[in-house]
Amino acid sequence: MYVLTLLLIIIFKTIVVSSDTTFILITNECKIPSFPTFSKEAKEVFVPQNYTSCTDSELLTSTTVVNNTAYLHINGENEIYDEDEEPPTCCYSYVTRNGTDEEPDVGISVSECTHFNTTVRLESATVMVKCEKDSNLVYENVHNPITITEEVWKKQSITNTHNTPISVLILVIDSVSRINFNRTMPLTRKFLLNNKFTDFIAYNKVDDNTFPNCMALLSGLNLRQTYSKCNPREVGALDECPMIWYDFQKLGYVTAYAEDWADISTFNYNIKGFQKPPTDYYFKPYVEAAETLNVTRKEGMPYCAGPETEGERILNLAKDFAVTFKNQPSFGVFWMNTFSHNDINAPSGMDEKVANFFEELRNEDILRNNLVILLSDHGIRFGKFRQTIQGWFEERLPLAFISLPSWFKRQFQWEYKNFHNNTNKLISTYDLYMTLQDVLKKSAPNYKPSSSLACPKCQSLFSDINKQRSCRDAGIPEPWCTCVGEFTTKDPRITEEVNEEASKLALKEIRRWLEYEEPFSTSVTNIISSAVNLNRTRKSYLLFVVQTNTDAIYQILFRIRGDPVEFVRIVKAMRLW
Repeated sequence: MYVLTLLLIIIFKTIVVSSDTTFILITNECKIPSFPTFSKEAKEVFVPQNYTSCTDSELLTSTTVVNNTAYLHINGENEIYDEDEEPPTCCYSYVTRNGTDEEPDVGISVSECTHFNTTVRLESATVMVKCEKDSNLVYENVHNPITITEEVWKKQSITNTHNTPISVLILVIDSVSRINFNRTMPLTRKFLLNNKFTDFIAYNKVDDNTFPNCMALLSGLNLRQTYSKCNPREVGALDECPMIWYDFQKLGYVTAYAEDWADISTFNYNIKGFQKPPTDYYFKPYVEAAETLNVTRKEGMPYCAGPETEGERILNLAKDFAVTFKNQPSFGVFWMNTFSHNDINAPSGMDEKVANFFEELRNEDILRNNLVILLSDHGIRFGKFRQTIQGWFEERLPLAFISLPSWFKRQFQWEYKNFHNNTNKLISTYDLYMTLQDVLKKSAPNYKPSSSLACPKCQSLFSDINKQRSCRDAGIPEPWCTCVGEFTTKDPRITEEVNEEASKLALKEIRRWLEYEEPFSTSVTNIISSAVNLNRTRKSYLLFVVQTNTDAIYQILFRIRGDPVEFVRIVKAMRLW
């Protein structure tokens, strides 16, 4: 037995020495492997998609804003509007937010439909249009032109002769890892890199799904702290969360929030949402109205809402908001789920549209004058690729590209240098929260940033972040930490006995989940993969993927030690399928 153990140790050391793995980050505290964009596993699942239009012709209606007045127009060039025949009869209705006492953030009211011919001046922001021909509905759409409201007119700009307010525009594409962004959206990536966006290659998420990662970005709180301070399952409680957009509002910024999937949006899925609109421009009623139109689904998501894609609606809102307030300090978050959440390949169909969006921002001087962030909350969380070792890493390493205003380097040389030096360091969502606070500090010297409650050691990207930081330093809990080094399925420690013990422990955990679903009829039928980390820092892990007799697939991360392997505990168990 002693000879066998010694032999295993020698083989293991040989594997470590001979490993040719490269790393995007390698320090005493953190080793993150670098994976090929088109690895063997990625090639097996990657199928590029073409853009799918929601209509065969131009939109029949559109809006314009002239001298801060919005107008609704009928496009006489549209094929529906045939001058040789009777033109369609169109009417418009105003849409307003109208929730209930129990669900204040869900629900809209639609006014009576008023007939119009070619152009009408609008008195409210969100408008629904219906057109009939020969008593048949031939067209319907929803528009939301952005004008400067009376409340926003009253806002006092930051009065500071020494500092230029930094406007912030955040665009989020849900469920896209940095590598999958490179894989599926090469046109957008090329544009960003050619236009001085900085790619933070070791950006690590801090929790499982959208809501906690969003709260980390906007409040610096983790999930437990969020529920303790402002339980989102209680009506009105979410309004009391310390969202950073309230700080921007207090300092004279115009704020906005939009998300393209109303039914299960970040602040409404299984929680109560906001009792009052949280930002100056809150586009949820617009999105809800759009989803009353004819919805076409793609990979289970509401891809088309009427004649426009849900994603393009958000892109248009983001552009219109940034352009409308290009001469005022503004802070906007625009979140897209519908073309990325369910399918690892789906972002490729929107690549050209997103690239064009950023090109329009450049043409409007938004990139030159604003801090612009392209972000994701996490990588794809389900599907075949997620079962692979690379998929495990990608799910934890979302994309983060940031562009600074052109004048920032001149005014903040030290911070600019730090910002670029931090591109190859471990950073987390809490660091982004601290960066947003730093933006306010640089825009208004009287603003006093506070540490992230969830991560007191986290820092602004304009600070000199310690390259030797650990996941603990960055506020990244152990289940989501990617600093574990290289995993391999070809290791002598992965014996039949180890897999058998892992299966027993996995099944025990699965049955605990299925307490009310006949757990004892569940069994492991297939071990899909079993891998241990080679270039570990201080901890060893076994990454285990199994299939049960119900065809469900589970992934379990075990903490292990020793050789032979001894199981310490389950770090994280997830159902992947």
